[in-house]
Order: sequence, then C-alpha cells, then structure tokens
Amino acid sequence: MKRFPHPSELFERFGLVGLLVVLIVFFSLNPATPQFATVLNFTNILSNESVLGILVIATVIPLVANEIDLSLGPVAGLGSILCSGLMSKAGWPLWAAVAAAIIAGLLVGCINGLLVARFKINSIIATLGTSSIIAAVVLAYSNGLSIVTGISPALIDLGSGNWLGLPKTFWFFAAAAFIAYYFLEQLPRGKDLRAIGASPTAAKLVGINVSRLTIQSFIVAGTIAGGAGVLLVAIQGAGNPQIGANYTLPAIAAAFLGATAIQPGRYNVWGSITAVFFLAVSINGLTLWGAPPWVNDAFNGVALIVGVGLAVYAGKLRLTKSARSEKDESSPPPVAEREPTPESAYRS
Repeated sequence: MKRFPHPSELFERFGLVGLLVVLIVFFSLNPATPQFATVLNFTNILSNESVLGILVIATVIPLVANEIDLSLGPVAGLGSILCSGLMSKAGWPLWAAVAAAIIAGLLVGCINGLLVARFKINSIIATLGTSSIIAAVVLAYSNGLSIVTGISPALIDLGSGNWLGLPKTFWFFAAAAFIAYYFLEQLPRGKDLRAIGASPTAAKLVGINVSRLTIQSFIVAGTIAGGAGVLLVAIQGAGNPQIGANYTLPAIAAAFLGATAIQPGRYNVWGSITAVFFLAVSINGLTLWGAPPWVNDAFNGVALIVGVGLAVYAGKLRLTKSARSEKDESSPPPVAEREPTPESAYRS
C-alpha cells in the first residue's frame, strides 16, 4: 500500500507552488496593481518568459550532470544576431537563418563539452570564457547595433501571434519542457546523467561513458539556447547584441530555485518552470507597484543565493533520509519482537 505523503513532505515539494499562488492572489487583489490581473498582462508574462523558460530548461540539463553552463544567455544572443543578420545582411531565407542559429548553438555546446570533459577545465571557468568570446563575436558582427530590418514577417508573426488564446512562443516553451522532462525522467540517457551527477566514479563503474554523455549534455543545452535566440528575434522583431547576457543570472537563479520544488534536492524541469513563473510574477507585480528598475537584478540575485542554499540543504536532507531508510531496512528486528521458533521452545 502506497504511503500518503507527510504534510512536511508536501510543503517541501509544493511550497514554492503555494508561494506562487499567494503572490498571484496578492497582486490581483492589491489596489496598487490594478493592471496585474488582466488578460494582457498574463499574456505578456507567458510570452516574455518563454525564452527564459527555454534557457532554464537548457541550464538544467548540464546541472543534472553536476556541471554548470554560464554561456547559454550569450549563446541565445548569438543565435538572435546570427538569425537576424543572415536574413537582413545576406538575404538568407528564414529556414536557413534559423538552422544557422541552432547549429551555432550546437557548436558552442560542443566546444564547452570538450573543454569540460576532455580537457578537464572547470565548467564555470570554461563557459565563462566562451561567454566572453561569444560576446566579442556578437559585437564584431553587429557593430554593437541592433538589426531591425529584413526580418521575415513569418518570424515576427510567430512572436506576436497566438495559438488557442496563448502566445505562440509559449507553446514552444511548453513543448521543450515536456521533451526535457521525458528525456531526464524516462529515457536511459537522462537517468545516466543523474547517475553522473550523483557520482561520476560510480557511473563509470557501471559502464556509463561519463565523458561522452557530459559532452552531449552541453551540446543539447547549446542547441536549445540557439533556438531560444531565434525566439528572441521573433518576440522583439530585431536582433539585439546586448540582450543575451541579461538572461544568464535569471536562468541560473530559476534552475537552482527550482531544485527546491517538486523534486527537492534534484534539478528538475517542473520545479524550474515553477521558479521561472515565481520570479516573473514577483518582478512583474513589484514593477507594476512602482518598484525601481534595480529591483529586477536584486531579486534575481537573492533568488540565486536562496535557491543554492535551499537546494544544498534539500539535497543533504534527502541523503540523510535515504541513509536512515537503508539503515532501518538492513537492521534486524529487536529480540523482543522475534517470533519464537520450535527449537527455542523445545530447549526451554
């Protein structure tokens, strides 16, 4: 018979979801934020957070293997500039420009993976270095100017139109979330990634190719980020050379904060998505309330610190519970509770 979760366990798993609901109710009923509870505002949140949500999903994949990719925001910026630039400057068709942006993300992911897995460079250092190089490439290609002409109308329609009453970009976000969840939780490769994150040494002993799978995790993350760059062009109607790096901190913050929800102590897709909307609703509500612009960065910074702290605590708590459970299962029952055997009865 399946045990019903303890209230403390439910709070641990769904506390962030509850806080999100409380925030939505608070800002909806707050007379100082009358614009919050409107269809237009909720639609804007779904549309604007689609790119961040996709980048958070990309961030989670290497994190599951205990690696961190700080280049995903800049990769999205690279995809944005490359996609818009190839259409505007070179006259490429939409499909070719989109493919180029995605392939560029794939190549950056491959480089990151090789630096980390083959050359044994710390993932933070490696991806920080590639981030700087990408920023230089983007500025050189665009001359520091936004690319606003020659963008395909079909791509702009993707960023401004709706499907079934929801922004088209949101559906891409939702599709990415379900695919990532299925990959990480159901497919053997996803489970192997979790094994690597838990213990690379143990993963090697059971036959997992740690190096190859680590490289693949960076490739997948970079490819997703390149696609997110295309959506940036769709939403903004232009390629902005400055915008990519702005997504790095929010994406990392949401990924770590998400590790405290749904599956506490584990980097997981649904927890990260909950964190994305928690941050989005918080910042949106505070902005409508008249908060100054610096609140955005401050809130993301606090969320990152809190998320890391809680994720570490939840991970330790989970390991402690697991160790206690294994100890209880392996311990023999107390002598007083043992059933008498025929031999003992005969001896007595």
